[in-house]
Amino acid sequence: MLLQLLTALAALAGAACSLLAEGSGTGAVSGILPFTAGGFIYLGTVSVLPEILRDSGPAQALLQLLALLAGVAMMLLIAHYE
Repeated sequence: MLLQLLTALAALAGAACSLLAEGSGTGAVSGILPFTAGGFIYLGTVSVLPEILRDSGPAQALLQLLALLAGVAMMLLIAHYE
């Protein structure tokens, strides 16, 4: 429960920081966006890759890995065209 509380407090602190940085321009966005995207990529790979390697055959693992890379590519496209 303590770790859940810590996670909730970190989310609250992140929301507060984003609200405070809202009007500060592109400098804040250029620093926050890579950090956030890296966090999502890290969480995705840490939770998905062990499942891929354990529960599927080579063809299924390749398809899932390609889907993971497609998600990363979509994040890059959204960041580029936003």
